[in-house]
Amino acid sequence: MKKLPLPDEQPIAVNALRTMRAKLAGEIEMHVREIDRLRSALIHLDATLLLFDPGTDPEDIAPRRRNPKRLHYFGPGEQSRRILEAIRDHGSVSARELALAAMADKGFPETDRQVRREFISRFTKALQNQVRRRTIERIGKGRGVRFKVAEMEPNLL
Repeated sequence: MKKLPLPDEQPIAVNALRTMRAKLAGEIEMHVREIDRLRSALIHLDATLLLFDPGTDPEDIAPRRRNPKRLHYFGPGEQSRRILEAIRDHGSVSARELALAAMADKGFPETDRQVRREFISRFTKALQNQVRRRTIERIGKGRGVRFKVAEMEPNLL
């Protein structure tokens, strides 16, 4: 590998930029090799699937969506606490209202569409988990769905 001479002006900055470029190029090369390995494994898996079920078209099988890595916008239990506090204070809430309030509390501008979409998605999932646990219940359907505290059956106590 040929060593490039440093310029007379800003040699430290140029060297740092070259180092960063080399690092990024190395990561890209590593990921390309990983993609090639995964494609090869997929080809072999498709061939094995066709041996067991010749009528299956592997291209018709939709890829599973991977869950994104947990972003540390919220601490442990913070979303549940926000949900229950909002329901206590307002009677019913929507994921959008929770997301906008959380964005304001954390200093994100309301105009940041990507963060807003992420927050709404995370609150929607947290609300669905609470519904599944029967802590809260849905009011309505679709985009305007709201949530309130679940009614408790009197015979349970």
